[in-house]
Amino acid sequence: MAIHIRPLTAEDGEAAAAIFFDAVHKGTADVYSAAQRRAWAGAAPSPTRWRRTFADVSGVAAEVDGVMAGFMTLDTKGYIDLAFVRSDLSGRGVGRALYDRIEARARAEGIARLTTEVSKKARPFFERMGWQVDAEQTVVKDGIRLTNFQMSKPLAFD
Repeated sequence: MAIHIRPLTAEDGEAAAAIFFDAVHKGTADVYSAAQRRAWAGAAPSPTRWRRTFADVSGVAAEVDGVMAGFMTLDTKGYIDLAFVRSDLSGRGVGRALYDRIEARARAEGIARLTTEVSKKARPFFERMGWQVDAEQTVVKDGIRLTNFQMSKPLAFD
């Protein structure tokens, strides 16, 4: 399967909304309840919100067969805020391709430490990429409690 990585744009909002909704509702069904997934991602995708979000973030998108398959963002301080892959492509290298590009960019920009907050589902992926759990935390969305993890990875430079 060929994976093409490109810059994320505001025009990716509609596809990203669908990917986010799918990744949360289908991809995390084994670790979060239906109520937790609904509190996290809502009852329907929100393309308008995602277009606004992408107007102000920097990141990359993955395409498979010309269709967006996932995305990941990175801010100037090394924080990965958004990292989602279509559930039908989970475990097929899309997340790894996105992450490799983000880490390479962070290194090129001289960022010494990456941080993020990840779901129960994403934690094993980030651990495989060399990240450590700094803290388990509970967030409340629409009155519903969700467990996630603060994680980090120092970047060594030659």
